[in-house]
Amino acid sequence: MASVVACDDGRVRKGAQFTVLACLLWNAGPQRARFSLVRIDGLEASSIVAALALQLGRGEALLLDSLTSAGFNPISPSTVERVTGLPTVAVYTYEPSSERLRAAMEKHLLDWELRLRVLKEVDKAQRTLTARGELYVYAWGLSLGEAKSLVEGLQIHARVPEPLRLAHMLASDMSRLLSMSAGGGI
Repeated sequence: MASVVACDDGRVRKGAQFTVLACLLWNAGPQRARFSLVRIDGLEASSIVAALALQLGRGEALLLDSLTSAGFNPISPSTVERVTGLPTVAVYTYEPSSERLRAAMEKHLLDWELRLRVLKEVDKAQRTLTARGELYVYAWGLSLGEAKSLVEGLQIHARVPEPLRLAHMLASDMSRLLSMSAGGGI
């Protein structure tokens, strides 16, 4: 199994300003995790993901469930690679669409065009049949074949790779706990 850094965000609650971003180092199992607050609909997710990945140590790749975090906070694969040297694989359980993202962002964000420059990358995700089912896989810095092999090597219980599943659970639980302690919003 590959060594990866998997990152996912927590719950995005209406009225909240932040959620939790969890990154997990996986090397034949979970090794350690790091957390950060990330602004909902902010612009700093790329730098936060890169910083957490560097804190965790060297993986072979960065694994994401989307190129957005905390609503419409874009994660730029080129920025993350420039800072960390890690290629990026984003794994979607649905077909991503920059057009759907644009339509949603136009309604809520004045700077939607800036975000869309990064998020147009989602249209490059390829429908991929894995041993555990269909996914849409986006690869930056490695081939689709390499990304598929990486994903399949990390699928244990479901089609979502185990490191991503765990990062999602950690971020969701942590954001729920912080939200409770902050009276409903962080």
